[in-house]
Amino acid sequence: MKIKNRLLMVALLTGMTLFILLGSISVKNRKENNDKEDEPIPPVVDVMPDSFLNELSDPYNVPEKVMKLIIDYMDAYYKSLYTLEQVDTTDLFSNEMMANISNKALDIVINYRRKYDFDFMMKKAYYDLKVFNYEHTGNTYKVDILEDDHFFFSFLNGIESSAYDIDSYFTIVEKDGEYRIEDLVKYQGYYQCLYEDSASLSDVEKKYNYYSSELKDMFAYNEEVLKIKSARKPYSSDLSYRIPYNREAAVAYADKYYHERNREWYNFTDEGGNCQNYASQSLLAGGIQMDYTGDLQWKCYVTDPEYEPEINGEETKSGRTRSWVGVDYFYNYVLNNEGYGLVGDVNANLYYAEPGDIIIVGNGSLSHTVIVSKVVDGHILVNSNSIDMKDYPIEAYTYLNVVLIKILGCN
Repeated sequence: MKIKNRLLMVALLTGMTLFILLGSISVKNRKENNDKEDEPIPPVVDVMPDSFLNELSDPYNVPEKVMKLIIDYMDAYYKSLYTLEQVDTTDLFSNEMMANISNKALDIVINYRRKYDFDFMMKKAYYDLKVFNYEHTGNTYKVDILEDDHFFFSFLNGIESSAYDIDSYFTIVEKDGEYRIEDLVKYQGYYQCLYEDSASLSDVEKKYNYYSSELKDMFAYNEEVLKIKSARKPYSSDLSYRIPYNREAAVAYADKYYHERNREWYNFTDEGGNCQNYASQSLLAGGIQMDYTGDLQWKCYVTDPEYEPEINGEETKSGRTRSWVGVDYFYNYVLNNEGYGLVGDVNANLYYAEPGDIIIVGNGSLSHTVIVSKVVDGHILVNSNSIDMKDYPIEAYTYLNVVLIKILGCN
């Protein structure tokens, strides 16, 4: 009996010792795991492709070396935006000023995006190219291209931001078997701003300094004034309206027609752009009624979508007003309209934007209208026509003037 009791005691003590030992190991492991949780988790780095080209449509069979030069330029542009580390494109050009414009246009965008306290690099990106015109004379090749962009910005966690049908006009020259870009007209970002009316490297430098300085000031104002004000006080307005705005219906329409055109309406894409026409249609879909009364009107009555409706300022349900299609005319209509028609808060704090609101942008003058499609963690995404865009972040839309029009309803 004594032997059994001793054995039982030994077993009990051994079990207690093992329990204490395992407990201490568990505590140690938990502490180590907690310490690891306090450490920042390194971001998942996606493998950057050798080329960002997805699809190439070339019915003209552009010579391989000519097309390779264009793709090399596109890949350098994409790699710069993907990593926010600029790729020097000088060796791709035969013209010093064109190379300078290309590099400085990229530099403006990259430096601007680096200012943000979130990750403006990309998880994924690709482009599609379509050749829509080609000419070859002697050693000169002219290639006109439509570009579609697809960006997956890191800060948007999987949302695709797309832009379609961006015009680029390449003039390429061949000398001793080497191909270089002699001229490039690119309707995108600050390339166009630096290119237009620049006759010398000095002109390009002045424009570069101007836009860099203005963007710096705009960034500071947005971050230090507008964002702080919007965080401190929720949006409110004393404007009255009878019919509230249906934001969901407006955005549903905008999501359907960002890259196609509603055939029930006349298409202004080739007549100065369809951006405001698209925005006006979206507002109508959201319950904002046409206004055909008074001196200030907003209307577009289409009898045959093949023919442009005539301008009509009379108080009748016919024709259209410039405010339906013209960016600055629409702005002035909302700013000054009283009584019947659309009710909106012009020049509201940008960071009060909600899906369905209108944003008008421009460099100097107001020239382009977009509609807010989403607001994700404070990031404002927009849709547009001409250029067609879907869920494109306003932070990447680097215009100097960005005006929010909060749409409230109508009377």
